[in-house]
Amino acid sequence: MNRDKGICKGLCKEHKIRKPRDGSSRYLSGQVRCQICGVFMSRETCHDREDRPVTEDTVDLYCSCCNCMVRSRPRNKPGTKPNKTAQEEYDQLKELRKKY
Repeated sequence: MNRDKGICKGLCKEHKIRKPRDGSSRYLSGQVRCQICGVFMSRETCHDREDRPVTEDTVDLYCSCCNCMVRSRPRNKPGTKPNKTAQEEYDQLKELRKKY
């Protein structure tokens, strides 16, 4: 594999895909995101490590434009927020210090 890595060549503009209208997650609907190009695209527009077309079993997907690995899962789980505010955590730590 002798392709340049990490430089967006602008080919991704052809593969850019819109957000699903039903309100579901992009990742759940089969879209992947290239962090270098900054676009969402479908799995079918990517390739695997050996430049072969993607199949359903392919795990490592690479962008056809910049040849970098694309993200196929979100970085954070939706709806997860810290249970306590920063002030509540500070107060709790302060109380623990008083005990010791």
